[in-house]
Amino acid sequence: MNNLRCVPLLAAILMNLPSANAGEKAPDAKETVVLQRVPVPGTDREMGMGIAEFPPNAAKPKHKATGPEVTYVLEGEVTVQVEGRPAQIVHAGESYRMPANVVHVTTAGPAGAKVLATWAWVPGKPFNVRVQN
Repeated sequence: MNNLRCVPLLAAILMNLPSANAGEKAPDAKETVVLQRVPVPGTDREMGMGIAEFPPNAAKPKHKATGPEVTYVLEGEVTVQVEGRPAQIVHAGESYRMPANVVHVTTAGPAGAKVLATWAWVPGKPFNVRVQN
């Protein structure tokens, strides 16, 4: 009989827990801090390198890059969701590459993440272009 008295208490606790399905929006990832840019001889492009930090569960909204990227996860993990493909979880010590103009969303895991990114871009033009749903 004591177990039945616990049911209302348990129900109240569960109803008050935060839920990702309750319309809560994950925070946006912080802006990438550019560490270095160098010209690529014989082209109109530069190579860039930077660090991006993601608070827990933060996301870079749906976007595409105008040039190729290679990203190495320094801390935590990120989920990379490319339109039309299964999500890919990339852990610390692993890397992924993203071709130019591929629409995707990058989301940190519950502990957040820090990544080192390198990219090729045309100076003066936008690199990450947000894509509307």
